[in-house]
Amino acid sequence: MAGDFQAFALKNAELLSSRLKEALSSGQGYVRAQFGVDLGLKPELYPTWVILSTAAVGLLLLLGLSWAAVCGGLLVGKKRGSPVTQQGRCEPDKAGVAKTTKPEEQKKRKQKENA
Repeated sequence: MAGDFQAFALKNAELLSSRLKEALSSGQGYVRAQFGVDLGLKPELYPTWVILSTAAVGLLLLLGLSWAAVCGGLLVGKKRGSPVTQQGRCEPDKAGVAKTTKPEEQKKRKQKENA
């Protein structure tokens, strides 16, 4: 049973590694054709475990960066220490009341000074 599982895992690892090597070769050819840059990689010389571990690290890095972008995006919109306002309140804000009373107070002061 354990031998069958190991053979199955080894077969699939080799298959996945060969597909990754083909993708790396075609990507290297694309970079050489489009940009004229030879990366000097020879994917057929690398062992299976190097190809698979590099792919796994790349996927984990991509997952970590996307998680940081999502969590960072959620925190950017929030201001620390600001009170949470409720939508649909009937009472006016204190800031709105303060703005309307200032011109009235100035008018009253001018009237007192004139008198």
